[in-house]
Amino acid sequence: MVSKSLGHLFLVSFPAQGHVNPLLRLGKILASKGFLVTFSTTETIGKQMRKASGVIDKLTPFGDGFIRFEFFEDGWTEDEDRHQDLDQYLLQLELVGKQVIPQMIKKNAEQGRPVCCLINNPFIPWVTDVATTLGLPSAMLWVQSCACFASYYHYYHGTVPFPEEEHPEIDVQLPCMPLLKHDEVPSFLHPTTPYPFLRRAILEKCLSEATAGPKAVEMKENAMKWKEAAEAAVAEGGSSDWNIRHFTDDIVKANESEIAGKCNGSNEFPVSVVVKSIEKVVELVGSSA
Repeated sequence: MVSKSLGHLFLVSFPAQGHVNPLLRLGKILASKGFLVTFSTTETIGKQMRKASGVIDKLTPFGDGFIRFEFFEDGWTEDEDRHQDLDQYLLQLELVGKQVIPQMIKKNAEQGRPVCCLINNPFIPWVTDVATTLGLPSAMLWVQSCACFASYYHYYHGTVPFPEEEHPEIDVQLPCMPLLKHDEVPSFLHPTTPYPFLRRAILEKCLSEATAGPKAVEMKENAMKWKEAAEAAVAEGGSSDWNIRHFTDDIVKANESEIAGKCNGSNEFPVSVVVKSIEKVVELVGSSA
């Protein structure tokens, strides 16, 4: 049994290779720094990982820590035609995930592996809702560039023209960025995109919640602090190793003090953070309650 003093990080990935690979890489780095890491995604992806790389579900030493895999069923059979309708599948994944992930976390606690932090990647923002419900801190690994995120923001707020049905090939000029040709704009921002569900997952869930409600003003003020922190992170002297050490040090400190107490009945918890793979970890300012 792993010592309870070893911080347990629970990673939940959207079931797609472009999401699994970077989150798994982060998980291995965190494990190597002395954490217990549980990597979770759907059983369909789990079968592919077992076949491709011999992934096993039991505890495996990695660096100074451990990594393990725990997959869950998405509620549909593998030959279910609805898997092809990703719009429906996102809803199904959220419905199942919000039930299954808390059960998995509870089971881990009962087995002597209490979770101290949830980490996810884009397109499954409901993981943050799960963390909030359980009173756990959460983090997101953003797997796309800052330019992509900027384009989502300006598209959502309508600050600059984007390709539309009447003008599908217009170029996009974002503030402080080189001109984006129409074929350089993220595909699901185009009017003819075959992936409207991704547009909704990013815009309607992530951005709408971040720019509406009573905390909107506070979050917009924080955005300037994130910008300054990001500029400092990419300045000379920054490194991904420094980022990881910064991130893990914060979790260790929280695990030794705040998290240990807050996971035992308190409804308060540290704020969420967004982790950029090659940039400084930026901690959101203010309470997330």
